Amino acid sequence: MKSSAILLLSLCSAFADTAKVTQETFAIRPTLSAALLPIEVTPLQIDAEQWATFTVLEIAPHGSLVKKDQQLARFDDQDFQKKLRDARSAAEAGKLNFANAEADFISAEKYHPMQLQSTTMKAEEAAEAWEYFQKTRRDVVITEANLNLRQTELRLDSEREELHQLEKMYKADDLTENTEEIILKRQRESVKFAEVAVEHANLTHKRTLELTIPREAIELERAAQAAAIALKENEQNLPRNLEIKRLALEDARVTAKRTADDLAKLEAEKGLFALKAPADGYFYYGNIQDGRWSTGDPAKAIQINAPIAPKRTFAVLVPSNAQLALETTVEESVMRQLKPEQKGFATLTGAAETSFPVTISAVSATPNIDNRYRVTLTGTFPADLPVVAGMGASAQITAYEKENALTIPAKALHSDHKGGWEVEIPEGEGDAKKTKRIPVTRGKSSGDKVEILSGLTKDQVIITPGA
Repeated sequence: MKSSAILLLSLCSAFADTAKVTQETFAIRPTLSAALLPIEVTPLQIDAEQWATFTVLEIAPHGSLVKKDQQLARFDDQDFQKKLRDARSAAEAGKLNFANAEADFISAEKYHPMQLQSTTMKAEEAAEAWEYFQKTRRDVVITEANLNLRQTELRLDSEREELHQLEKMYKADDLTENTEEIILKRQRESVKFAEVAVEHANLTHKRTLELTIPREAIELERAAQAAAIALKENEQNLPRNLEIKRLALEDARVTAKRTADDLAKLEAEKGLFALKAPADGYFYYGNIQDGRWSTGDPAKAIQINAPIAPKRTFAVLVPSNAQLALETTVEESVMRQLKPEQKGFATLTGAAETSFPVTISAVSATPNIDNRYRVTLTGTFPADLPVVAGMGASAQITAYEKENALTIPAKALHSDHKGGWEVEIPEGEGDAKKTKRIPVTRGKSSGDKVEILSGLTKDQVIITPGA
């Protein structure tokens, strides 16, 4: 067993090396790749609510120096003008439709009560006529028919009696035969006429009793029923029709307002087809936001005959006197080393021979959506070094510095699995060197070095893993 342990130690020593604890100036100086961006910019977008298609006809070049009110871009408004004309027609039609609906409702509001009153009167009259016919008129008509027939029969009887008397009289007197014949002939005609009148009176009497009176009864009953139905329908339908017209009026009112509002919104967007510079400055494609200049595919797509999406920043105006800052994003491990007021120096891309001092002005406490943290640096640029927004830079920041610090190689540090740290040191001399682990207090790390705050001394020998 002892020989196995000696063999294991021999193998470990074969794959291990030693190092001494070094006392030196220990510093953490991360290098940051940054871009020069303006602290304040004016985002440019098309604030359109109604119109969605803005096709570029003209646009100023990227990075152009422009003056206030200078045209930056012009968009195709041909289809917009057609839409505007349609909207004007729709708004005018909406006004007319509303006026018609209003007049129709006012007319119905006045006419419907009159119509209901008229229908009520007709129903009452029809009901009264039917009731009068049943209670009185039917009997009166029958009585009149009977009387007319009776009068006709009596008239026939009278004519016959007169003829009979004349015939008796002419047999007894001495009148001339011609005169007698004339009178008798005339009386006989009167009798025939009376007989025909009686025949007609019988037919009329029969027709009155069998057809005229029943038909009149049917007509009056139907008229009373129809008038009652019409009254009931009007009592139900007229209020409904009035409500329908009121709803139509409200709908026309809403439509008129909507079309008027749509027209007003379109009218307000007429000026969006010519984008002008709000101030003197530089015109840049893309968006500068949260320390980043977005110049991806949307910005690259800005060209003649290409569409621009409304409500999205597609370009910015950088004021001519804009203050520039160095903007970058870093990983969380680097973010934890950085704090405001830390200083360093920076150089612009392609001008490494000229450096200038910089200071961290802000470090974001929360990550962006890509899990990186925004860092802003400010500095004083050399007067002979031309700078504009968008230039690249490299900054080195002194995040930590300590003189006479004890350092060891990072690979010599081990976790004790209890939240602490330890290193391995030699324990004796011989063919199989013995080692032991001792606890240490670690500080910060930089690259392959770790600061030791306690537990070791200068030039103390420690074990490091071998190759």
